[in-house]
Amino acid sequence: MAKRSGEPDPIGVLKDLEDIKRLLMLALIRDGASQEHIAKALGASQPSISRMFPGGIAKIVKPKA
Repeated sequence: MAKRSGEPDPIGVLKDLEDIKRLLMLALIRDGASQEHIAKALGASQPSISRMFPGGIAKIVKPKA
């Protein structure tokens, strides 16, 4: 089925949603939530959350002082 002009690209929308989820998770971690807490809330495992940030979360998020 061809995409009509003006319709959103489903693959692009899914990527955008994943990016939004990552940003929200980073904000939660910055505010003190643990990866384990976020994983439980999402119904995922802590290693799954960690794998979403291959460079390491500590390098990305600095806790608020």
